[in-house]
Amino acid sequence: MKPTLTAMIAFFSVIAMLAGKVNAMPPASSLQITASKTTNISQATEKLDLELLAKTISGFLQSDRYLTQSESLMIASTKGIYFEVKIQTKTLAQSGKKFRSEITFTQPGEKAKLYMAIGDGKQVWIYRPELQQYAITSYAAFDELFFIGLSSLAFLEVPENTRKLIAQSDSSREIVQEFGLTNDSGLKEEKRTVDGEEFSVYNYTDARDGFSFSGFVQPATATLKQLQMGGNSDGLDIKITEKILQRTANPTIDAQTFTFSPPPGAKKVRSLSISPF
Repeated sequence: MKPTLTAMIAFFSVIAMLAGKVNAMPPASSLQITASKTTNISQATEKLDLELLAKTISGFLQSDRYLTQSESLMIASTKGIYFEVKIQTKTLAQSGKKFRSEITFTQPGEKAKLYMAIGDGKQVWIYRPELQQYAITSYAAFDELFFIGLSSLAFLEVPENTRKLIAQSDSSREIVQEFGLTNDSGLKEEKRTVDGEEFSVYNYTDARDGFSFSGFVQPATATLKQLQMGGNSDGLDIKITEKILQRTANPTIDAQTFTFSPPPGAKKVRSLSISPF
């Protein structure tokens, strides 16, 4: 699956943020690193299955809104330094760039950090409950959309007229093309078995910037289960993997879903960054 320009900008914003944090870390010899759970992977390259890809895209866009619960793992390394951050998200996304997201960062030995991000299609409210602070920015200027979840970001970036066309189309070729993919787009497919579960994985690598984007599809149901994005900038390697735990179509909403009403005592600040640090 091919990333949007917004996803690319958000990704490199994350890289820039991490670069400053990693460069401030001590050498690897003095770091306490907890090993991640081992994931067993086997893979084999396959001919591109456009029909499965089209079914997955169509299913992904059938409704104009979804509630997604997911877990993401962000891994970064450079110059012998390695660290990881786990992210839990609960995001309600609706066509028209509207969303309401709870974002929780967890790191071993540290207190979880909770943020809320709410967008009405034009502006975005960022709220940090622990600090009782909130800030407002425009959707265009909000370069931390990445943290609401890769899958929710991908959904938001599809225009409503395109979503409807894809959802109603019976043509695999039309669906794939409307989604911005062509036979010469650099898209490749491979079969992977991850912890005993088989996936059809669609990989896209940007020829200019070198970052990669992968969608893990469950073949039997044509359902997107994982998204992964990775790249390198100035010696910093970063990979973010989102595992979709549950995705529910047509969740209940009301007039307040995509607006933010500051709770008593909350203070408005000029800016507020969403960060695991």
